[in-house]
Amino acid sequence: MFEGGSRSSKTYSIIQFFIQYALTHQDTPNRVIIARKRATWLQSTVWNDFKIILISLGLFPYCRINKTLKIIQLGTTTFEFIGLDEVQKLHGLTCDIFWINEAMEATKDDFDQLEQRTSRFSILDYNPSAEEHWIYDTVCPRPDCYFDHSTMLDNPFIPDNSRRKILSYEPTEENYANGTVDIRKWKIYGLGLRATIEGLIFSNWEIIDSIPPWVTKRWNCLDFGFTHDPTAAAEVGFYKNCLYIDEKFYQTDMTSKDIIKAGKKLLKPIDIISESADPRLCKELRQGGLKIRPVKKYAKSVVAGIDFMKGCQKIYITARSLNAQKEFKNYTYQQDADGKWLNEPVDDYNHIIDGVRYVCLMKLMGKNRTRPTPDGAIR
Repeated sequence: MFEGGSRSSKTYSIIQFFIQYALTHQDTPNRVIIARKRATWLQSTVWNDFKIILISLGLFPYCRINKTLKIIQLGTTTFEFIGLDEVQKLHGLTCDIFWINEAMEATKDDFDQLEQRTSRFSILDYNPSAEEHWIYDTVCPRPDCYFDHSTMLDNPFIPDNSRRKILSYEPTEENYANGTVDIRKWKIYGLGLRATIEGLIFSNWEIIDSIPPWVTKRWNCLDFGFTHDPTAAAEVGFYKNCLYIDEKFYQTDMTSKDIIKAGKKLLKPIDIISESADPRLCKELRQGGLKIRPVKKYAKSVVAGIDFMKGCQKIYITARSLNAQKEFKNYTYQQDADGKWLNEPVDDYNHIIDGVRYVCLMKLMGKNRTRPTPDGAIR
């Protein structure tokens, strides 16, 4: 069990351990499953990191790589990279060892299904971003569990920019003056602690399997990103003062062609309410066949949209919408230097949330449309 803050070298250290394990256990075949909640998330994280480390150690030429099946073979050990959402691959799977990367994303059933088919041992790593989790309750207390806690200070190879960014969250006088303090992030990503998340904006949400068929008022929402922030899309429904959210895609480095392709494949042919910060991109998406309608923003529209969402009786998020759930678990208000909560949100964990706000502003809060009243009801 490897618990720790961001950039504490959990992933790299585990990869290095597995490479050493493969080199020192060549007297028998070894099958290692490396998993994360979704297969697509492995491509840009552990899969790439594994290859980079093999190259740095001069071992890459001695490996057999199957890019299609995502398999790396080193000596008698095969490393298979599998998403926990790939049901067909997981069905009946057996292995010697498994590793769940970013295990906070996984369910208890994911872990149980893998463990009961594993002959030797397993590894989990995670940032302790949740106050309560099945890992804390059912895995950490086990007598056969080895527990390791680390922070970025344990990693001498952390890039300077990453170190500066994480240190900027620390509640110091200088950071307060610079407006970068985030106590929750400092506890989780700097100190690797299981921090209670204070100042959460939304508490009126829960998980459902899918949007019910009787929710007929539906729109798509789209928030643009690229290198650091993802481009996020979701289907949004509204029925009897309740919002419904079903995540469709959430990915960085998406070009206009990528968005058009994903939009035509994953989004229903209904209006797509998007952000308006990039008119040229909106035009390209319209020319590509997407029904884009940029949001019309106004002063205090962020706060107004949030207030509308908070005034809904309930916000329902589908079980497969993992990034949306993560945003709702981490979207907080800002604090001033004295720790006072402000009526302004932190600009983070808000990509799908922003998209939902756009729908609220354009479709549910406009003239002659439903509005939230001071008592939270919809009129």
